[in-house]
Amino acid sequence: MRPETKYARLGRDRIAYQVLGEDPPDLVMTTGSFSHVDMAWEDPGIALFLRTLASFSRLIMFDRRGTGASDPLPLDSLPPWETYAQDLAAVLDEVASEQAALLAQVDAGPMAIFFAGTKPDRTSALILANATARYLVADDYPIGVPTEVAEAVLAQLDQFWGTEPMVTMQAPSRAGDERFRRWLARFQRTIASPRAIQAFLRASFEMDASSILPLIQAPTLILHRRDCQLVPISHGYYLAERIPRATLVELPGTELTLFWETPELALDHVEQFLTGVRRVAQPTRVRHRAIHRHRRLHSARRAAGRSALAGAAERARRANPPASGGVRRSAGQVDR
Repeated sequence: MRPETKYARLGRDRIAYQVLGEDPPDLVMTTGSFSHVDMAWEDPGIALFLRTLASFSRLIMFDRRGTGASDPLPLDSLPPWETYAQDLAAVLDEVASEQAALLAQVDAGPMAIFFAGTKPDRTSALILANATARYLVADDYPIGVPTEVAEAVLAQLDQFWGTEPMVTMQAPSRAGDERFRRWLARFQRTIASPRAIQAFLRASFEMDASSILPLIQAPTLILHRRDCQLVPISHGYYLAERIPRATLVELPGTELTLFWETPELALDHVEQFLTGVRRVAQPTRVRHRAIHRHRRLHSARRAAGRSALAGAAERARRANPPASGGVRRSAGQVDR
């Protein structure tokens, strides 16, 4: 059974959201500009991913303003990107969540970084999937995307958004599935129009949350695909080196989202990070990069009624004993 879509209010705007599951911790999963809380359930892969998250959390999903089932925004005068953190805060207030873990995918990374850095009291943990603090190249960010490449991406969106060829960019592992190609094209058309998605992506290219990274206090897990083309793994290294108490896990594959390519591996890491529970399964080879010491959240009991987490404790873990601090890498078998 699908969760009911409800609305939170931010001024005159309405923000569509859903809640699935009851047990702590509260977990917000957001894909930024690429979201439609109703349509997502039509894909079995996304539905399974979301239900798995809800099996060990109270899962909260929302469409930020301008996308999906939420109220539109004027494309010629989009609000500053930092204001999207207000969408998240409005939804958390509506569902009586005092503190939540954040799982940010696609272009939701800078918003989640901004929220975690400026609202540490409301952020219990941060998970960044194939994310970046900024997209475009700069003198102090040489790993960024050159302007001409960004313009080429925008041109591709202008030509192919809402059509089947977009599958090769968004989900190449599913390119051979005709049903999926048709669904993904329809999904994109319900998220936003081609002109709207171009406006959102152009605004995303202007985001820069790099100055916020040292302010993040929450334990942070960075999941990044080794061969991700749209956001190379060097962006993940940058995040891991600058966020205190962060751990980078390199996942196999190329896709930007976690839904379709080795989703079970990503889910296992998320569950272990949030609850301390490690599933018993066939070991899979991955590489870790640990920043100092990463502390994992325990599951906690919810207080009376719909209160927030009664308490969350962290358990220390290390991939290898550190020699003298700094960034260390360990390679080996990781139990799933």
